[in-house]
Amino acid sequence: MKQSAYMLLVDDDEDLRDTLQETLEMAKHHVTTAANAMRAKDAMENAKFDVTVLDIRLPDGSGLDLLKSLKESDPDIGVILITGYSEVDSAIQAIELGADDFLKKPFEPSELTIRVEELLKKRALKQENKELKQEIRSGQSEHGLMGQCDAIHRLRETALMLGDSDSTVLISGESGTGKEVLANMLHKSGSRADKPFVSINCGAIPEELLESELFGHVKGAFTGAIRARMGRFEAANGGTIFLDEIGDMSPKLQVKLLRVLQERTFEPVGSHQSIHIDVRVVAATHRDLEEEIEQGRFRQDLYYRLNVIPLMLPALHQRGDDVILLTEYFLNSFNKLKNSQINGVSDRCKEVMMRYNWPGNVRELQNLVERVTTLKRTGEIDVEDLPSRMLDTGERAVQGYSLDVEQHDNIDFKGIVDEFESHLITSALERFNWNKNQAAKFLCMNRTTLVEKIKKKGLAPA
Repeated sequence: MKQSAYMLLVDDDEDLRDTLQETLEMAKHHVTTAANAMRAKDAMENAKFDVTVLDIRLPDGSGLDLLKSLKESDPDIGVILITGYSEVDSAIQAIELGADDFLKKPFEPSELTIRVEELLKKRALKQENKELKQEIRSGQSEHGLMGQCDAIHRLRETALMLGDSDSTVLISGESGTGKEVLANMLHKSGSRADKPFVSINCGAIPEELLESELFGHVKGAFTGAIRARMGRFEAANGGTIFLDEIGDMSPKLQVKLLRVLQERTFEPVGSHQSIHIDVRVVAATHRDLEEEIEQGRFRQDLYYRLNVIPLMLPALHQRGDDVILLTEYFLNSFNKLKNSQINGVSDRCKEVMMRYNWPGNVRELQNLVERVTTLKRTGEIDVEDLPSRMLDTGERAVQGYSLDVEQHDNIDFKGIVDEFESHLITSALERFNWNKNQAAKFLCMNRTTLVEKIKKKGLAPA
């Protein structure tokens, strides 16, 4: 959806000013115009603007001076500079002073509209990140699903969009990536927010008990059923039920679940009376369900019923700077909970954490921070506080290839270096399941160079 902005357009060329105003207003922006710097300052005193479009040459002064004044009165205002061909150096200076973009004359009016839209998107993302950091410092997050990477940003937007939908959602992702957090966010962002959110891990309960947990049972339904019990589906009526690790459900229960999704009715164990429910179903799995279908372990018809809206949570090692962002959030939380005073993470430690593969994902990171705040209490997290498994693969490789020169009459330098290089490349490729993009990034190497070395050395998966 395009954003509307309150804009100040400053240019002494009346024809150009009128043309640009008309173009911007057709794009649903609110435009105030000024022919010189003095009138622009007057406008700024009487209103707050999101974006200023500013000519670098004005009849009563320099656009650069006006830019300084604009930024002093409102550091967050967006500025797009209009400049002539001979004034490019001044435009570059303006960027250094805080301008966001510049356009060289002549240009199509529609080009200005495009630049404004791009600027507004950047400003919106910057503001969201600013608010997110404030939430982190306060130890609270209304989003639930925290992070700044594109994938998490898109998931938050999708969750808000799906809030009022009753469509079944299937969340995929590795264990520990936050699937229940996303499910809870889907629930809280819609009209069912004040109704129950009921969660159950289908892989953690034995099959003979799971049916009763899901659908309830009547008194005497089986040995030990001394009283009737309500199931999770009935408890979630009106709200949302989250079926975690749905891929671990037995074929028998898959059939019963399929009927619930189709008809919104079920019978408790030992009963022939149907219960009708109004519940939204969100399921999650770390398994590849299409592979499970091929192996005959998961019903294809149930998969299509669940996979109405598929969402994929990225692994933590794919989320870039979110590793540090989440570390800061967990530090804030556990410092309060444990009454500890861990004041940050060393730069050296950040480098190791960013390189680590995080097989346990966000849950592993959370456990690490909890352990450090519990045992260390004060100071900052450093490399020495990390478990040995997080040591860099390259460091281990170097240690493994240490050489005692006193034991050799001569050394094949080229051969040893080549062998070490092959070992290091293979280790990196194995760490990322032979994903060349990730391995190249890990090795700080161009992907093309990595591919050439793999071919030259004849390296291949075991």
